[in-house]
Amino acid sequence: MELKELYDIRNHLHSIPELGFEEYKTQAYILNLLADYNQLKIHTFDFPGILVEYSYGKGKYQLFRADMDALSIEEKTDVTCKSIHQGLMHACGHDIHMTCLVGLIDKVCSENPKTNLLFLFQPAEEGRGGAQRIIDTGILNNYKISEAYALHVNGQFNLGSVACKSGIFFANSEEFDVIITGKSAHTALPQNGNDAIAGGVAFYQMIESHLNKSFNPVEPLIIHTGQINGGTVRNAVADKMILKGTIRTVNKSTHKRVHSIMKKTSAAIEKSFKVKVELNFPVFYLCVNNDKKLVNKLKKKCLNKSIEYVETEYSMTGEDFGFFADKYPSVLFWLGVNKGENDNIHSNTFFPSQESIEYGIRAFHSLIDF
Repeated sequence: MELKELYDIRNHLHSIPELGFEEYKTQAYILNLLADYNQLKIHTFDFPGILVEYSYGKGKYQLFRADMDALSIEEKTDVTCKSIHQGLMHACGHDIHMTCLVGLIDKVCSENPKTNLLFLFQPAEEGRGGAQRIIDTGILNNYKISEAYALHVNGQFNLGSVACKSGIFFANSEEFDVIITGKSAHTALPQNGNDAIAGGVAFYQMIESHLNKSFNPVEPLIIHTGQINGGTVRNAVADKMILKGTIRTVNKSTHKRVHSIMKKTSAAIEKSFKVKVELNFPVFYLCVNNDKKLVNKLKKKCLNKSIEYVETEYSMTGEDFGFFADKYPSVLFWLGVNKGENDNIHSNTFFPSQESIEYGIRAFHSLIDF
């Protein structure tokens, strides 16, 4: 497959971003691309997602994964392949990830290696639990998977490089919703109500204070409230307030302590403000723990393929590849895309260079056990 064809594939994928478990156009397009490869066995699910099997014989399988979904972001680029779906954008580079996997499949089929490989186009990485959903189908249990790999574009690293480390690479990531329910009243008679907004503000302040005092640089932690909604009119005591945010940690004990502090804070707010506090944790992503042996393999193979290898630190980013890394020896690595744009993932102008596709394919291909 020529680079121009790969670039066209990337551009088309970029133009049709879809949210998690809604990637039907994306799936149909990829299935069409793979239709003429007679070496492959294609598996689909009752939700978007594709498992591509290349089997030579009995033995172990290596798994390569790309994520399919996009984000609820209005694109502000001026590229010709700009999103045709209003309010949606491939702002996390999953269009590049999928194109790398398509290119890898094409290369494998042209070489017909004597090995066993799985290629997974995974839906719903962005907060909807696609990795666990795939695992829960049981389909991967049909294969003896020896190792799993994934890449993720990153504008902090130069084009032509990959960056990685062994051990904890990405953080535990969990979403939280705090629902404060009070009692409405006219603002002239506040004593007749229980102010949910007052309770919500106090919750936010107490969490910030407690966590700043309870943790230190040895226990990396991010707790961020990114969305607050409350009240209906300006002259009434609000009967409801909702805070939404995320927790990021790199070890289980820290995560457990955060939960404990949030629960104790909820009880204190209920008592002080006479409101009800409901604490929900709708999504949890396990940390990505990179296998040391496979990271050394990546480093050696990349250097042999004229790809710069960068030893980096862990990131507080969340990624549901952690569920695969918990099940199999695995490596997730950054694919450098920086050509001086100073732009990065989740930006409404993020459009990494198409030149990164060649390096992504080359890095993936170097990891295949021929």
